[in-house]
Amino acid sequence: MAASLAASPALAEDDAQGWAAVTASGAVRGDLFLWLEGQARFTDDLGGGTQFLLRPAIGARIGRDAHVVAGYAYVRTDPRGGAPSNEHRPWQQVQFAPLRLANGTPLLISRTRLEQRMVEGRDGTVWRLRQFVRVQVPLGRPGGIQAIATTEGFFNLNTTRWGVRDGVDQWRTFVGVGFPVLPNARLEPGYLNQRVVRPGDDRVNHVLSATLSVRL
Repeated sequence: MAASLAASPALAEDDAQGWAAVTASGAVRGDLFLWLEGQARFTDDLGGGTQFLLRPAIGARIGRDAHVVAGYAYVRTDPRGGAPSNEHRPWQQVQFAPLRLANGTPLLISRTRLEQRMVEGRDGTVWRLRQFVRVQVPLGRPGGIQAIATTEGFFNLNTTRWGVRDGVDQWRTFVGVGFPVLPNARLEPGYLNQRVVRPGDDRVNHVLSATLSVRL
């Protein structure tokens, strides 16, 4: 759910990547629900590096199209030519729809997420704030095809001895479409631009992204 607002140097390192994700959500009781995401990322010009992410969570609806969620993410990164790493990431978020169309369909969605990033073998916890905004415009009947644009800023709130600096960490921007593939499932393919802020030249990843969302 993704042009960069981060500083852009004259030169940047580019990479072509592919990201595939599946999300599933279902009610537990009343306003409580469970949510699960699995994601695979293929990096290094799709030539050998991988990253796998598993993100379960429990949430509660607090209003119409508004909810709070708390969860955990496990991230396994295997870069081509580098050492693998395991990251553990508790997270909390609030999401709501501040703007709707005349028929009540959400037009604008805002999500604010706080993460605590802990990497095995490294001392210190990174606190990272993520602010996500999504615009979705129907291109036909309600529940049919949508044009989608998202942007998300990542902001480190502290500095660690293993190299993380406070300030802007990265920025992601996505443009694509969404459409139903089953009565309870939607597919959202598109292009995602990820700019990772680093000392010297930033890294720019050009990502072919696809997310399948399933309601149970």
